[in-house]
Amino acid sequence: MKRDIEHVRKNIADRKKRKVLDGPVRPRTTFVPPQDEELHGLPPLVSGYTNDYKKNEVKSRTGQLGLQLLLSALLFATVTAGERTNLTFLDKPEQWVTSQLQEEFPFAKVTAWYSDRFGKPLELVQNDSKKAKTEVALPVNGTVTKTFQNDGKGIIMTAEDGSNVKAVKAGTVIFAGNDPDTDKTVIVQHEDGSNSIYGYLSSVDVHLYEFVDAQKALGTVESKEGQAAQFFFAIKKDNKYLDPVQVIKVDESS
Repeated sequence: MKRDIEHVRKNIADRKKRKVLDGPVRPRTTFVPPQDEELHGLPPLVSGYTNDYKKNEVKSRTGQLGLQLLLSALLFATVTAGERTNLTFLDKPEQWVTSQLQEEFPFAKVTAWYSDRFGKPLELVQNDSKKAKTEVALPVNGTVTKTFQNDGKGIIMTAEDGSNVKAVKAGTVIFAGNDPDTDKTVIVQHEDGSNSIYGYLSSVDVHLYEFVDAQKALGTVESKEGQAAQFFFAIKKDNKYLDPVQVIKVDESS
């Protein structure tokens, strides 16, 4: 009996000694091979080592997307309120959105890319008539009565009553409505980033964001109070007005 007790005590003492010598039990770790970044002396990508980082990244992106959606909804509501009310402090957001859509977004380039990739023009508004993409010398047959040097922005022409005003090149309509300076006006954005502007129209026959071919009728001009029908034409590129006559001459010779 005494021998058994001594044997048990000896075993317990031996286990304590081994525990002290071996140290505390460490958790098992999984070997992760070095990434390419580490082999080239760069810090490793944290996302490859921990799931917590991925979860936090997903949460962060989700939060950013939610914030963007909220801000977009607020901006849309502000612009809508500005359209329906006469509050002056709502005019600036509306003008900013309009400017971004008209000047910043490359509608014509997107349309050209879509046409090259899928074989037909991208149309936000369906265009029933398709015409050949040929260029004309001027958007209307008439006489220049005010040159670019005198006007500073474009030229003013006189034309016959009821004359059709045609697009000089294919593009996307980014404005179709009333302008404070040129009354009924159509602005067409072209693939090269330029805008052709057609003003003093008596009627507008195209829609906003409609793709139009060259020689497409944009509207008409009519005579008023016994005077010949007047027409305003301008070309703008990189926020600068160009002499339409000189630009068309360059296009014709190329």
